[in-house]
Amino acid sequence: MATGMGKHKLLSAGPTEPWSIREKLCLASSVMRSGDQNWVSVSRAIKPFAEPVRPPDWFSQKHCASQYSELLETTETPK
Repeated sequence: MATGMGKHKLLSAGPTEPWSIREKLCLASSVMRSGDQNWVSVSRAIKPFAEPVRPPDWFSQKHCASQYSELLETTETPK
């Protein structure tokens, strides 16, 4: 049972690394096309642009939504 827990921990540890600028641009472009409520489409669209070292769940719907939210918080938008 400890092996399964360790494996799960490994997968969930991947997305703590920062996304590359290329990945962020692909995410933003995909959200522009699909909207910020269609994370299934966004996730599928940007998977081909993943860096080679990324774990399989790097572009999960949850991580895409979380990263997009972080992008919105750190980007200055004109009012």
